[in-house]
Amino acid sequence: MLDTPRLAGLTSWDAPWAGLRVVVAGIGVSGFAAADTLIELGAKVTVVDAGDTERNRQSADTLKIVGASDVVLGPDAMAAVPDVAGQRPELVVTSPGIRPTSPLLTAAREEGIQIWGDVELAWRVNRREGRKSPEWLCITGTNGKTTTVGMTASILQAAGLKAVAVGNVGTPILDALRDPVEYDVLAVE
Repeated sequence: MLDTPRLAGLTSWDAPWAGLRVVVAGIGVSGFAAADTLIELGAKVTVVDAGDTERNRQSADTLKIVGASDVVLGPDAMAAVPDVAGQRPELVVTSPGIRPTSPLLTAAREEGIQIWGDVELAWRVNRREGRKSPEWLCITGTNGKTTTVGMTASILQAAGLKAVAVGNVGTPILDALRDPVEYDVLAVE
């Protein structure tokens, strides 16, 4: 599915994100970072997660305080694509743990709503006026990714670069991009 003209223009932190209607699927570490980033950019955000746990409720409370339009938790939260601020969303951003065949993502595809992962969102906001854009060193594969990413970050740091391991190793990419430290390199799993 191709981006709409509006989504195609969202290629930096400084792009016109304000008012964009987004559903974020998942309120775990990556989903929280995606929702928080989008709210900071001025988007209207509804977050959904099937888990109604104490941790998720605390995260939901925090996101509501910082400006989420809505947070819906529970087994039915991801059964369909919810409205955002009373209108259909323009975008769904999904966390890595959400299956592509989930009812929410299936419904979004059927409605023609664009779906991005948190990594695509991070790639799009990587460039930011007045701030260094880190290079990305991406590592993928079946076995040994976490070890390789950690070693890579350590090697880069030993070489005098500001580097951090991000992605599925604990720190969400979006949190690293918003960190006051202007990293030279992100070692991405």
